[in-house]
Amino acid sequence: MMNETDLIKQAQAGKPDAFSELYARYHKSVYTYIYYRVGERPLAEDLTSDVFERMVKQIQTWRPTGKPFIAWLYTIAGNLVINHVRRQNLVEWYPLNETEVYSGDSLMAHIGKKLEREKLAAALNQLTEEQRQVIILRFLQQQPVKAIAKTIGKSDASIKSLQRRAINALRRILENEGAHV
Repeated sequence: MMNETDLIKQAQAGKPDAFSELYARYHKSVYTYIYYRVGERPLAEDLTSDVFERMVKQIQTWRPTGKPFIAWLYTIAGNLVINHVRRQNLVEWYPLNETEVYSGDSLMAHIGKKLEREKLAAALNQLTEEQRQVIILRFLQQQPVKAIAKTIGKSDASIKSLQRRAINALRRILENEGAHV
């Protein structure tokens, strides 16, 4: 397995296999990061595709900064999500996936899971950008604190503090939602 810097240099030289490898390495992480910001699978897939399209177009601008390459991809993803939200005027809608057919219990289980994901995505959107990023990386992508600290460019202690504040904020948000249901 090639190290990240050499792989990026190959991509900058225009090697298609290098782009394929970067996509394979980071697709799932970028998708998860976007999904829990937008709460909709088709939109997350579209935005994830846009991230990698921009990666291909802008790979020449990437320079080593001491942060992992994924931090650059998260920056692109975050900007695309912000642009999407601005275009949508903060209106959120979640279309039904008409291609899925369910029966009885499986339909109710699917609806329950979808509602839980939507509640979590809505609650995450109420956090600060840094808190949201730490929660997504730590719990949804299960990255260790050290990796998150390197990605975001903060100390381990700062990440732990952000995580603690974010969990407390999520708890308050979700408890308040429960009181209104």
